[in-house]
Amino acid sequence: MTTATLGDLFPDMRKAAPKQVKKKSPDRKKGTAETLKALYPEIDGWHPVFVSKLWLHWRQVNGMDLSEPKDRDERFMDYLAERIHQEMVERGSWR
Repeated sequence: MTTATLGDLFPDMRKAAPKQVKKKSPDRKKGTAETLKALYPEIDGWHPVFVSKLWLHWRQVNGMDLSEPKDRDERFMDYLAERIHQEMVERGSWR
């Protein structure tokens, strides 16, 4: 007993359906939060909007241009530690 496929029975029909073309996904640029989390793994679990806002606020307060992060800057981590300390003091959590 031989098995025949539809392609064997109707060889001219193989070309009836066009080949499926894979859709190209658009090249997505990393956002500010993703870039920051790659540079600073310590803040990986933080909310992306919160991280981005802190970055932009830090740049603005220090008179720097509001640009995407390119390299790790330890001053940003110092700023984060100071902000956390300030919040804890204001809420009365710091003793």
